[in-house]
Amino acid sequence: MLDDYLAGSVGQLLERARHLQGAISKQFEPEFRALALTCRNHVNSLIPDLQNLLTDPRYKKPKTQGIRLRAYKLLVDELDFIECVGFAALDRINPEDTLMTRLVADIAEELMYPLIPPVVSCQSHFSSYFHAFPALNLLRVPLKEGHFLLHLPDLYHELGHFILTEQNNPVVEPFLKAHTSAATTARGHMAALLSKPTRGPKTTQQHLLAWTTCWMGAWATEILCDLFGAFAVGPAYGWGHLHLCAKRGGDPFLVETSPDSSHPPDEARMFVMLEALVLLGYHKDATAIEAHWRDLHSFGGYKSNADYQLCFPNNVLKRFVEEAFAGYQAMNCRCSAPNSGCRVHDLLNEAWKQFWVAPANYSAWEQRKQSDLFPKA
Repeated sequence: MLDDYLAGSVGQLLERARHLQGAISKQFEPEFRALALTCRNHVNSLIPDLQNLLTDPRYKKPKTQGIRLRAYKLLVDELDFIECVGFAALDRINPEDTLMTRLVADIAEELMYPLIPPVVSCQSHFSSYFHAFPALNLLRVPLKEGHFLLHLPDLYHELGHFILTEQNNPVVEPFLKAHTSAATTARGHMAALLSKPTRGPKTTQQHLLAWTTCWMGAWATEILCDLFGAFAVGPAYGWGHLHLCAKRGGDPFLVETSPDSSHPPDEARMFVMLEALVLLGYHKDATAIEAHWRDLHSFGGYKSNADYQLCFPNNVLKRFVEEAFAGYQAMNCRCSAPNSGCRVHDLLNEAWKQFWVAPANYSAWEQRKQSDLFPKA
């Protein structure tokens, strides 16, 4: 049965791969050529693997059919990913994609970013908001994000993800080492908790083990990217986080108990951002952001809890700030500073100042600033 099924299905997948290659056999603007080449090479690497499902002698043995089916499923997933993310971005390039890609290139130049900046595709799904795809050097953002300034500081966070997935590059090694060292501190904290009787009515050994997994994975990565954003664009990043949480966030102290948790609690993220701002000399800005942050807690009825205090002690979070700052500086990236003279950096910080000075007039001010965000060449 499997032989016949794969003969038909793999044949169709091979034809699908050919269709994808044909769809990008055209000239692209310079900003998008690297993505086109990456997509083409990715599909070309999948084609022989698909063919092997039909021809490799190892797959002719009855006992390897389970392995063969799993290999087939993985290849389908890879082809789906490259089609739905990479090829989809190339197929629907429009002027806003071009403008946003050039904006991120300007940001990279301003902060002396050590990698080739990613292509930006304005087609983010609602659930993914801003989303980085390091394997493709691609960043997706909401459809009309380039017309509004208040969330654009999140671009800097996403740039941090590309650094943390970079391999064999000595320029970014200091930040990768900062990530490892900080995560090890968190793991050590969790190991100490595991060696003692559990605390709190809801805290079990299973939760502690799940949190250890999260710290060594997504939580440490997200906090390092938050710190990259805060060091790079300053107060605008803290305000942007507050803005996102006010619009879409839940309990900022909630500690998820799944080992697959993708983000740490928003309170922990805000804590490290404020510490970073103080480290950069933005004491007044940090105080103002924290005051508004506490107001949000009050309005929502949010309070700290035993799990949060257990899992995210200040000393562990401060270690993240220290390690990330040293790693950031060692990459020779430019740190945020007031009136830096960097167009995008200064505009994003000015936007938040204008927002609080005259909230009712902000939208009109923002639209007048479009030409500053995207100056004509």
